[in-house]
Amino acid sequence: MTVITTVKQGKLEGGVCQSVLGVSYICFKGIPFAAPPLGKLRFQDPEPPAPWTGVRDAWSIKVNCALQKDEYPPFEIIGDEDCLYLNVYTPALSGLRPVMVYIHGGGFLSGSGVDTFVKPDYLITKDVVLVTINYRLGFLGFLNLNDEVAPGNQGLKDQVAALKWIQENISNFGGDANNVTILGPSAGAASVHYLTLSPMAKGLFHKAICQSGASKCPWAWSESQAGYSFKLAAILGKDSRDPNEIVEFLRTVPASLITQAQSKVLTPNQTALMCLPVRPTTDSKSSNPFLPSNFEELSNDQNIPMMMGYDNMEFIMFFTDPSDEGLKKIENLLQQHVERYATTNDPDKIAQLMRDVRKHFFGDKPITKEDIPAMIKLLSDIYMICPVNDVVDDRRKRNTAPTYLYQFSYVGDEVTLTDILLKHLINFDNYKYFPKGASHVDELSYLFYIPRCKVDNPLPPAVGTTDRIMIERLTRLWTNFAKTGNPTPSLDEYITSYWKPVTQNEFTYYEIDKDLGNLPVKNDLSEIYRRNS
Repeated sequence: MTVITTVKQGKLEGGVCQSVLGVSYICFKGIPFAAPPLGKLRFQDPEPPAPWTGVRDAWSIKVNCALQKDEYPPFEIIGDEDCLYLNVYTPALSGLRPVMVYIHGGGFLSGSGVDTFVKPDYLITKDVVLVTINYRLGFLGFLNLNDEVAPGNQGLKDQVAALKWIQENISNFGGDANNVTILGPSAGAASVHYLTLSPMAKGLFHKAICQSGASKCPWAWSESQAGYSFKLAAILGKDSRDPNEIVEFLRTVPASLITQAQSKVLTPNQTALMCLPVRPTTDSKSSNPFLPSNFEELSNDQNIPMMMGYDNMEFIMFFTDPSDEGLKKIENLLQQHVERYATTNDPDKIAQLMRDVRKHFFGDKPITKEDIPAMIKLLSDIYMICPVNDVVDDRRKRNTAPTYLYQFSYVGDEVTLTDILLKHLINFDNYKYFPKGASHVDELSYLFYIPRCKVDNPLPPAVGTTDRIMIERLTRLWTNFAKTGNPTPSLDEYITSYWKPVTQNEFTYYEIDKDLGNLPVKNDLSEIYRRNS
């Protein structure tokens, strides 16, 4: 059965879908929210989409993700440079429902909002409108030559363009433009946080959810990425320091070659230290900047409710070489890992910081496989947990709008993205040393139906199982927040404990596991950093 609606650019034909939970919903796929970023528009700010005549198919068409190297096996180049499309899932076209806008993660290099990556089957049962978006990735979305011709952050401006489209059109899908929540995991979470800081995005949404990422994460920010962009051009055959020459040259290079080359700009050590070839930066050289000033200035203006959190063993996903040789590499880079989140450059303080970190996490002995849980905990803290805590701590000290902090610790039977990645990289003998815990963005398997995680078992968890209870629990918490700004406005059989927002007097997080409850934030690594700052 097909359904017709109208947007500013013309008429769209969608269809009725059936979720794996047996709930019907209306689906519109592949809606253009900006002009295709091709030819002269490559590396440019997004332009408005062109209108069309007749009825545009938004139902049976194949929708592409942005051009990328897939981060999961078989690690192929997939997608298309023509990628600025979004998808709308709604219970009905009439009414005004809360809108949730999902911004995918993937290190600004991979991921997508298309339904081969994430499907709305769980969240859509909670009477919300879900929008999933694409944005340009890699150097196609973040080329930064520290010059107006390529100032960076093009992919973040794509997200703003999608939010503007939503403001103009979502009422035609049963959505309330005055009640929009943006959410995302990993680089999507960092994007969400940047959107809360950017003057360009002000007024386009009303609440935000950051899952395992924030602007202060070492991998999510760089003072300047120009060096990587010049290196990319040299790898592809243009050794120049003239930004205009480089942009003109790169516009002649097939997009797939740019995508293939981007991993070559990093050294093996940079990759091991969670450096990314592209990252957001301030872009004051732009005539229309996304991040025109430093965080301190921008942070003074944030005043929307936020949910932020992380998984308790984040770094399991990234601990891809637990062999003796792999552990030796990590130990050799340990000081550089620790320095990634240090606030001092003083050699004496760094030396003391390293002594304190080693003693606390590993004692005075060489690092062995028995230390893998401690190493994963340390790296989880450096790259995810401490930075998110710092952002939340800053918000509570500023006494901003309510901020809700969580830790997801549940380990169930549902296949997660970490499971898919690690089973191809780690042999069973080494995997037994890993700690039991929730890894990076594991909670996504309980918020969305993720097709690549459901290949072996496409059915949802059975009613009454702890996995099905977790799906019900997370979708209620997330959609309660989208509806009201409070994840626990009331208690029920699934939500058995009120979630307290942080305050100037109480710094607590909400533990999400088989049981729920508020616990004080206490992080040993943060204390070590503070002592040596």
